[in-house]
Amino acid sequence: MKITFTDTAIHRLTPVAGHNEAILKLVFDTEGCGCSVNGVPTLWLVSKANEDDITAETEIFKLIYKAKDEIFFEENMKIDFHEGNKSYILKSNNQIYNAGMSLVDKR
Repeated sequence: MKITFTDTAIHRLTPVAGHNEAILKLVFDTEGCGCSVNGVPTLWLVSKANEDDITAETEIFKLIYKAKDEIFFEENMKIDFHEGNKSYILKSNNQIYNAGMSLVDKR
């Protein structure tokens, strides 16, 4: 999977994920959603990867995701930041996955 970041997202993420201590993790969060196919893409800040995590191809930040979640995403996606609602946007050329994606510190 390849993830690109807009300049706005880079500007917002650099203070929290621009150093080696934090890793971005794209999670298909299903907690409280009913079943495993109903979920919400969320960004987590984690301190280390788990053994079942895969590293996405990115140009700036280290971003990982669970191997089992790969089915829910496309090969090429983009992360943007919306100043109006202070949230991240996960999108591809085909759809918006989450227009109000939060960044959760799980370190």
